[in-house]
Amino acid sequence: MTESETLQWIHSMPRFHNEAGLARIRRLLAFLGNPQRRLRFIHVAGTNGKGSTCAMTASILRAAGYRTGLYISPYIRDFRERMQVNGRMISRRALCRIAAQLRPEVNAMCAEGCAPAEFELVTAIAMQWFDVQRCSVVVLEVGLGGRLDATNVIDPPLASVICAIGRDHTELLGATEPEIAREKCGIIKRGSRTFCAPQPEEVRAVIESAARAAGNPFEEANVLHTKILRANSHGTRFTFRGQTYRLSMLGGYQLRNAVTVLTTLDGLRRDNVLQIPDFAMHLGLRWAHFPARMEVMQRRPLVLLDGAHNPQGLHALALALRQYPECRRCIVIMGMLRDKDYADGVKALLPSATEVLTLTPDSPRALDAETLAETIRAAGGKAQAMTDPAAAIARAKELAGRRGAVAVCGSLYLAAQLRPMLKKWGQL
Repeated sequence: MTESETLQWIHSMPRFHNEAGLARIRRLLAFLGNPQRRLRFIHVAGTNGKGSTCAMTASILRAAGYRTGLYISPYIRDFRERMQVNGRMISRRALCRIAAQLRPEVNAMCAEGCAPAEFELVTAIAMQWFDVQRCSVVVLEVGLGGRLDATNVIDPPLASVICAIGRDHTELLGATEPEIAREKCGIIKRGSRTFCAPQPEEVRAVIESAARAAGNPFEEANVLHTKILRANSHGTRFTFRGQTYRLSMLGGYQLRNAVTVLTTLDGLRRDNVLQIPDFAMHLGLRWAHFPARMEVMQRRPLVLLDGAHNPQGLHALALALRQYPECRRCIVIMGMLRDKDYADGVKALLPSATEVLTLTPDSPRALDAETLAETIRAAGGKAQAMTDPAAAIARAKELAGRRGAVAVCGSLYLAAQLRPMLKKWGQL
C-alpha cells in the first residue's frame, strides 16, 4: 500500500464503537506479539494539557539521553506526528509496512463484525513501531477518557499522570468533573506511581483515592512552589524548588503543565526509576515545543495559534492572552465543532477578545460560522462570520494593527487548516 492508501484504510475504520472495551486492541497487539510488553511508559490522561505535558516530558527524557517515544493525538501538520521517536515522526515506509502487517488480522476482525476503531488500529501501529525502534521510554497520551481507552492496554507504567480535568465528552465520561476524573483514573494501576496537575479539591480527592486504592505513591504538583521571574511573548522564566527554568511555550497554563512534568520526573529520579540530570530538566523544558499550543506564528502583529476547544481550555487561553501587552487589542479567529459546549466556550473567551471573526472548520462535525457569530453577539461580543480563511487572516491582521494581536482558536481542525497559511505569511 502507498501512504495515501494506508491512511485511507486507517480512516475507514469506525471512529467509535457502541461496545467500549479493550478486547479489540488486545487482539491486534497479540497478533503482533504484544510489543507493548517490551516497553516502559509514562501514561498521561486528562482533559486539558495532555499534549503539552507529553511534549515537555519527552523533551526532557530525550535531553537525558533516553531513546524516547511520543504518542499523541490528534495531529496538526501530518498524520505521522502522532508517533515520534526522539522528535522524528514514523517514516512513511514504516507506517505502510506495519499497517500491511496488520491488515490480514483487521480484515478477519471486520469479517467477524468486530472491526477495530481507528484509534485502536493507530495505537497498535504505534506500539509495534516503538518496539522496533527499541525505545527506552514511551510517553503515551490517552485518546479519550482513560479506563476504556486503547492505550490502557499497557502493563503498569512507570507513572500515571492526570492533567487538568474539565467538562468535555460528557456524554461518554460523565456530567461532573469528579465523574470524569474517575474515568481518567482508570489508567492508574497497581505497581506504579501517580502524579497529577494542580486540581480542585473535589477532583484531587478522586485521584488520590484511586491512587491509594492501587497502592500507588501519590503527589500533586504545587504551583505555590513556583515564582515567575519574567513572562512575555518570548517565554517564561520561573523558579521551582530552588531551580530556575526557562519555558519557551507560552501561556500561564503552561506553567501548570511544566510544574506537573517537573514533579513527575523529579519523583521518578528520586526513586531511581530514571536517571535525569539537572541539565536535562533545564534544556528539555526550554526546547519543548508543541504545535497549536499558544504557538507564535508571527511577531508584528503577534499571531498566536491555539487548539483550545472547550470552555476550560478557552478560559485558560483568555487568561493567558491577558498576560501580554500586545493582546490588549486582540482579534480572534474562531471556529468550533457543534458537539462541543460552544456557548460556554464563547463566554469564557470573550473577555479577552476585541472582536471575533468566525469560520466553519473543515470537519463534518463543524458548527457553521454564522451560528457561532450569532452566539457571540448574543453573549455581548462583536462578531463577523467569514467564509474564506485567507480573507479572515488578512482582515484580523488589519484590525489588530502592528501593535495588536491575532489569536486563532476553537478547534484543532481549524488550527490544522490555518497553520500552513499562517506559517507561510509569518515567513514573508
